[in-house]
Amino acid sequence: MPKMEIDTCSLPHAHIYLWQITETPEQLAQLIAGGNELLCKATQLFGSAKRRSEWLATRALLQHTPYKDAEILYHSNGAPYLSCSDKHISISHTQGYAAIAVADRPIGLDIEQPSRNAMRAVNAFLQPQEIERLDKCIEPAEEALRLWTVKEAAFKLHAGEADVLKDISTQPATEENSTHSYRITYRCGSVAQCLSTELCGLVISCCTEV
Repeated sequence: MPKMEIDTCSLPHAHIYLWQITETPEQLAQLIAGGNELLCKATQLFGSAKRRSEWLATRALLQHTPYKDAEILYHSNGAPYLSCSDKHISISHTQGYAAIAVADRPIGLDIEQPSRNAMRAVNAFLQPQEIERLDKCIEPAEEALRLWTVKEAAFKLHAGEADVLKDISTQPATEENSTHSYRITYRCGSVAQCLSTELCGLVISCCTEV
């Protein structure tokens, strides 16, 4: 389906675009310039039609942005970047959706379905003070999932500064309706900011440098 742009007023210079994947890989390829070649590449890269659709959906999504003339490429560490552009990009997928975030500065993005049970893994990705804060929440399962996406986004922003999600510390900054802002601190001392919101039933978190 056509892209949707998410309001990022709390994250200046960042734009998030979301695509609901209802098409087959072949249908997605028809929506992309050079789509047949990309479909062949996706087929070589992924044995799963689901993964091919996700990979192609991000390319189709890019066609609906101001960066449609750029190509999504990858650094040696697997981090994506845009060709012929000084913009930064981050990519995320969840069941039935693909999203990209584009910004003037390094950025990290994560999207998740609300059905994901993050409570089962809190001891693996939360620090003791975060678990204590979670215990005081009215809806701990919702907050746990939100923190999972926040940390995933922060990890993508500076993967070199965190070996695991537990190396990343979060502190709530503001809360407005369904939008939550967090201050991020990495074990190395670097800081970042993260905006977490809900759209189309998804939890979406985007992290940028302060």
